[in-house]
Amino acid sequence: MSLDRIQSGLLSLYGVEFPSKERKVIDLARISDGWETDVYSFAVEHGADAEQKRDELILRIYPGENATQKAEHEFSTMKQLGEVGYPVPRVLLLEQNSALLGRPFVIMERIIGRSMGVISDESPIERKLELLTQFCRMFADLHTLDWRPFAPDPSLYETRDMSEIVGRQISQWQDTVDAFQISAFDSVFSWLREQLPDVRCGTPSVLHMDYHPYNILMREDGAAFVIDWTSSDISDYRLDLAWTLLLMSTYGSPESAKFVLDEYGRAAGHSIEQIAYFEVVACLRRLFSILISLGAGAEKLGMRPGAEAMMKDVGHIESVYALLREKTRISIPEIDELLLTLHYNDGH
Repeated sequence: MSLDRIQSGLLSLYGVEFPSKERKVIDLARISDGWETDVYSFAVEHGADAEQKRDELILRIYPGENATQKAEHEFSTMKQLGEVGYPVPRVLLLEQNSALLGRPFVIMERIIGRSMGVISDESPIERKLELLTQFCRMFADLHTLDWRPFAPDPSLYETRDMSEIVGRQISQWQDTVDAFQISAFDSVFSWLREQLPDVRCGTPSVLHMDYHPYNILMREDGAAFVIDWTSSDISDYRLDLAWTLLLMSTYGSPESAKFVLDEYGRAAGHSIEQIAYFEVVACLRRLFSILISLGAGAEKLGMRPGAEAMMKDVGHIESVYALLREKTRISIPEIDELLLTLHYNDGH
């Protein structure tokens, strides 16, 4: 979508909020090309010269299938998080009608700062460890929130054992894979179902499901805010933790993942048991998302067009696949074939 189209849509939107001619939409710029949303920064100036105000804002546009539900989900989750005092940007507007910009969108306050990941990349080891400690403390704080205000129907969780809730999530993912007539992961789904009765599950938690240092923005004063809540859910906290460990180990290093696991346990005040099971769940989720997106298009999984190109990271796929094989002793011919194809294309 062109910047001119977005600029025109925002002018129409703020023309309703500020009917006078004394308002401007300025400094519109694309700032992110993530897997799931298109993100822009902009500012709105309104009021007479003597009393002019400037609002620094973020626009998140939701592509793909189920875009309307994703926009509503992220908006309501962030609104509730703000109300209970968890550090997120303040959400200001949900627009589910696609008439203005062609797709649903959310507008929220802009946090002026940089991501924790970027700051860590530029920092000496002592500062890196400080940031990771803060990262883990915020993660543990999320999982200890009262989950009930975030559940449309709390009874669905209160009347079921947590292992049943985890099993339901696994079944939903299998339904997604089956809808694309992909049988590559049947053996992994079977392994997870066979192992689940031996997994001790606790109480529900609010989950982010894509928690990593580049999804935390830090202001100059050190205040940190968690962004990107499109995949948030309620389930066993280890689903969330295992996903983060997978990202840390495959995009970073096994040592950083080990530090996060240990530090999270200290922040939470308890040991982390049976995390290996949830690491298999995380590997499965990553691999089937990549395989479906490269075959049918990322939009089919609610991601933005073009996200497929970012998924062709051979090193990352190899690391995820190696971890899956290590934990389950299961090989997936379709992933072997994908890796061969990607290596061949890289060589040509």
